[in-house]
Amino acid sequence: MKSVLCLILFLFPFSLKGAANNGENDYPFQFSVTPIAGHEKLEFEILIKNEGDYPLSFEFPTSQYVEISVANPSGHEVYRYSKGRFFLQALQTIKIAPYQTFSKVEKWNYQEDGQRVPEGQYTVTASLLSRKLNDHPIKNKQKTISKVKFNLPGEGTVTTKRS
Repeated sequence: MKSVLCLILFLFPFSLKGAANNGENDYPFQFSVTPIAGHEKLEFEILIKNEGDYPLSFEFPTSQYVEISVANPSGHEVYRYSKGRFFLQALQTIKIAPYQTFSKVEKWNYQEDGQRVPEGQYTVTASLLSRKLNDHPIKNKQKTISKVKFNLPGEGTVTTKRS
């Protein structure tokens, strides 16, 4: 009986450690998108912050790291980052050192089908497209989605000089 109890106590800490290391909740990162609205374009600031004391390695199946979409107040999608773009079909990796941040800025010119969208409150949704983090599949997709509302300004008056 003592030997069984000793065996259980001996193996118990190892089983907890193994389960903890394989859980993606143990990877301390934060993904976010910040829309910065100007008069002629919207900039999307994409950030991946490594909040841990060890490096993080995000693996992507293509050269597209994020998908960004913008929806109008009624929920209709007016912009999708990947629409009309082509991406390299090869594994890509982003490595982020401890307590460092990966930053990327993308832009949108407020156009949908060649027309400027009207002013108002819109919602931007950004999804991190990484398939693996430190060689483990990402299962908790909640950490890889950022959704933010923003106000899109009205069209500015543009004056041009004619000679």
